[in-house]
Amino acid sequence: MTSATDQLAIRARDLSKSYDEDIALDHFNLDVWEGGLLTLLGPSGCGKTTALRIIAGFEGAEGTVDIRGRRVLGNGTFVPPERRKVGMVFQDYALFPHMTVRANVAYGVSRGKGSRRIDAVLELVGLQGLDDRMPNELSGGEQQRVALARALAPKPEVILLDEPFSNLDAVLRDRVRRELRVILTEARITAVFVTHDQEEALATSDIVAVMKDGRVLQADTPAELYSNPANPWIAEFLGDADVIPATAHRGYADTPLGRFKTDLKGPVLVVIRPENVQISLGEASNAVVANVEFFGHDQLVTLAVGGGTRVRSRIGPRPAYTPGQKCRARAIDARVYPRGT
Repeated sequence: MTSATDQLAIRARDLSKSYDEDIALDHFNLDVWEGGLLTLLGPSGCGKTTALRIIAGFEGAEGTVDIRGRRVLGNGTFVPPERRKVGMVFQDYALFPHMTVRANVAYGVSRGKGSRRIDAVLELVGLQGLDDRMPNELSGGEQQRVALARALAPKPEVILLDEPFSNLDAVLRDRVRRELRVILTEARITAVFVTHDQEEALATSDIVAVMKDGRVLQADTPAELYSNPANPWIAEFLGDADVIPATAHRGYADTPLGRFKTDLKGPVLVVIRPENVQISLGEASNAVVANVEFFGHDQLVTLAVGGGTRVRSRIGPRPAYTPGQKCRARAIDARVYPRGT
């Protein structure tokens, strides 16, 4: 996956890192293309933050890291963090509590270029007029923007953000996330963002790299990842999905919700997303409504099909279904994987 510039901002190869007997990264590979926002997404403990800290230079590791073609780690090279031209936004923001907003942002900017650059960055992040405030006088969203401004002020080549919204409540997190995307786009800077929140990753990123057990399993656009996950684990991790064991033969895998084309043979797993399951009344029934969760804009209907197999259907708010109701269920799309993937 490339950007319009077709230039790598970050290239990590075979990064391995252990803490005592715990493996944090296991031959981790990553390409980050110039000018985009890439998110490292995965469950807690999969190595996301470790990868970010190694790229930033806060930790060493086996393997290599290049930033815009310059080797910063590996083959006897270790460039310290302050010389990597990398900006970092920490999970807790790490603002200096005894410094004003302006002093926090000015930290790390050379004095000869300070005032004009600081004014420009404060305007970019929407903090003009708050120069003399102290961190404890700011809202959570404003503190997050101060941390971002401080990272942007020295004109880094890349920005790294470690779970920057985790300390915000849900409503504020959504707003600040949108603001961050606009700010990074206007700054025209490459960014790598770490989160365990799937919705956050899909909504914010140009590219999402899904991690598990210290490795990147798949990296692609949010739409492609969601539509064509590389394996059932990614499908279930990245949104709702139901996995149905089946047997494939003569070009098809048969399930209680329909048959699906496949080149595979023998035992398979059929992955179906709830939005691809349709429900209808007035036809020969093959399902029973087991549960209904109503969200206003839509509803999630759990169905018992094929001798008790449970699948979900995400449909609009009408018609209203009730537990015990018989209906016809069919899937309009699915992905078929070899059993054991």
